[in-house]
Amino acid sequence: MPQPTVSVIIPAYNSERYVADAIKSVLAQSYRPTEVIVVDDGSSDGTARVVQGFGNSVRYLHQDNRGEPAARNLGLRHAHGEYVAFLDADDLWLPDKLELQMEYFASHPNCAVIYTDMGTFDDTGVVDPSVKVRFNITFPSGMIFAPLFRETLFGSGSVVFRKICLDQVGYFDEEFLIGCDYEMWLRMSRQFEFGVVDRPLLMYRQHPNMSTRGLGRALWNGVPWEVAALTKTLRNHPEAVQELGQSTVNRRIAKVYADLAHTQFQLQDYANARKLFSGALHYRRSGPQYWAFYLATFLSPGQIAGVRKLYKKMSGRHSENSSERSKAHAAS
Repeated sequence: MPQPTVSVIIPAYNSERYVADAIKSVLAQSYRPTEVIVVDDGSSDGTARVVQGFGNSVRYLHQDNRGEPAARNLGLRHAHGEYVAFLDADDLWLPDKLELQMEYFASHPNCAVIYTDMGTFDDTGVVDPSVKVRFNITFPSGMIFAPLFRETLFGSGSVVFRKICLDQVGYFDEEFLIGCDYEMWLRMSRQFEFGVVDRPLLMYRQHPNMSTRGLGRALWNGVPWEVAALTKTLRNHPEAVQELGQSTVNRRIAKVYADLAHTQFQLQDYANARKLFSGALHYRRSGPQYWAFYLATFLSPGQIAGVRKLYKKMSGRHSENSSERSKAHAAS
């Protein structure tokens, strides 16, 4: 019996430094994909030359620069496999990734989407061998909309899905220049069962040019991209508010605003931090920490430095007192 066919799509933009490693990790899979498609999103560097150097092992497609979701969709329209997997051009797969996921599909015929844990690395080596372990994440399976709404859970490069799912949910939303994958998985999670291979089979590369350090901090129509994905989902599925509970929805959206606000605060971009903390408070008025940081954005840089120094000193005392209490408790 022939094995199911898998198309692997690698969107690439100015990726000449990393894309060869990504392609090699796909070609080294113990479960050989049917095709490897690299979609060049209008690169101005040597991406085309590097990809074409792999010859007939890789299909090279080119489009004018329209963004990652458009590149993903172009790859999908040219894909012939029964199953589809994506890999970002700067990330890597472990050699048995596809094999383990296709085995899972074989033993779980009702499952439409399978994801995995991932590790992170940079030019110095492995940073985190398991994101699940570091952040104490519980990986759900089945109809996972509720836990997926509460947190992003997995990277898009860890996913394999049945291509037939697209007949019901459609293609990637090209308005989401970042976060199109999360919005898609939310869409799929309303209709299909998800499975998980609980191993870090995707290696996510950290580097200065990664999109989450640029576009990921940008606002889309005045809101963080995660908020845009979440609110679009709620517009399309208003019944989800009752399923989740309004307080859960508010906490989730407030946290997205606050996380990005903290980043802007650390970068000393106090004007944008203030706007984002204001967004968090819109959804969670009773958050004392949000109020404290929001008010801090009105201080001068010198005053903020003084508050930071006091906070650090008080935190140190708290840690010392906690340590002493722990020692006393152990002695008793």
